[in-house]
Amino acid sequence: MTGVREVDYVRNFADEVNRNFTKIYIVLSVFVGLLLLVIVLLVNNTIKLSLYSQRFLIRSMQLVGATHGFIRKPFLLKGAMQGLLSAGIACGLLFGLLQVANAHIPELRALQETDAMLLLGGVVVLLGVLVGVLSTLQSVERYLRLSLDELY
Repeated sequence: MTGVREVDYVRNFADEVNRNFTKIYIVLSVFVGLLLLVIVLLVNNTIKLSLYSQRFLIRSMQLVGATHGFIRKPFLLKGAMQGLLSAGIACGLLFGLLQVANAHIPELRALQETDAMLLLGGVVVLLGVLVGVLSTLQSVERYLRLSLDELY
């Protein structure tokens, strides 16, 4: 770099700091993974409970001759909209937290990349919609296959 002749640092100390950051990263990654698993299970069970209350409506639609696709469509749209709304709330909270952090630590602005933030927002929205649709699809398919005796 221009204007820099020599950099003096304690190599062992820097290596130790890097190792500690790696350990913290691994622990936090496992924690985030567990939180994601819990979130997916909670969303899945909530959607199952919601569709459980609609099981007789699904059966009535089958009895009047509705196709499986016709029955699935409104439930999948509702699941997608709920996932989109949830992801929008999550992105809003994430953006708000980032603004609070920037207000308290102005140096963070230099580390932020707009492209990375947009990508993160897109991934959150995509995952929200995907979890909502897949959980709804799984539950609707279950009730489409049930016989009359199994509904009770």
